[in-house]
Amino acid sequence: MQLLTNLAGFAVALMVGLPAFAIDWPPQARRMAIHVEIGDWGTAQTQDIEKVLGSVAEVLLPYFSQRASDRIVVQYSRQGPQVLFEKSGGGAYRVFLSVQDTRWDQFAYQFSHELCHIFTNFEHREPSRDGSIRGHQWFEETLCEAVSLFALNRLASKWERSPPFPGWNDYAPAFRDYARRLLSAEHRRLPPNESIAAWYRENREDLGRNPYLREKNEQLAVRLLPLLENAPGSLKAIAYLNLEESIFPGSFKAYLESWYRCCPEEYRPFISQVITLFEEGDGTGRAAMALTASRDLMN
Repeated sequence: MQLLTNLAGFAVALMVGLPAFAIDWPPQARRMAIHVEIGDWGTAQTQDIEKVLGSVAEVLLPYFSQRASDRIVVQYSRQGPQVLFEKSGGGAYRVFLSVQDTRWDQFAYQFSHELCHIFTNFEHREPSRDGSIRGHQWFEETLCEAVSLFALNRLASKWERSPPFPGWNDYAPAFRDYARRLLSAEHRRLPPNESIAAWYRENREDLGRNPYLREKNEQLAVRLLPLLENAPGSLKAIAYLNLEESIFPGSFKAYLESWYRCCPEEYRPFISQVITLFEEGDGTGRAAMALTASRDLMN
């Protein structure tokens, strides 16, 4: 979701305000510490929201163990789900959600997207003071949409076995149903027989100008989801995105190659598959080389 990076965004942060009290974080927490502030959450109680968001973190953190000690403050905002570059005074990430009442499926969907921005080192892409976008944020937005869909399906399975409260396992199918509704939306379907490479060539200028073209992000996310579900190390590879600040701004090809370089060898097959999808038919040979190299490493 859109990151608050310009002056208007900081104005929203000021309106919401910093906590009026010191947060009593658990000492040396073994899992991500999440604090939900009192806000216009409708009928949802803050302690219940914390349990739901904690479940989301438990589903994703096995793939991002280096983030297990992160702390997150969550607030309600009508401005929509967002994550701030500026941390709280205590060093916690600040996340805004726009869900009301006990729509746990929407809480999970929005929060997993914002967690993904944190996991993909979004702060390395901080824009310039004039608010211009650095890097290839549209791709990060697309990955985070795919991760949200991944999380909904995993959360359904988790709550069937181990809900955060007794009796809440009855809600488990709602996560899977919500993911199905999202996936079946008409605007998420690429035209028949259109490759991702062709789609990218057609849309790259628009995406470069505006990374928040939701329908386009969501179209591509649906195509990337099977890779996340099936490629070895796919989720773990995401943690190595945006690590090289020196490559901004640069071509999308250079961006993906930087991701490949920064990633441990065991997780590179997923990145190789992504590169293949985008470079198919370009004649560069880079995708085939990367895929061959990663296969050799796995043998």
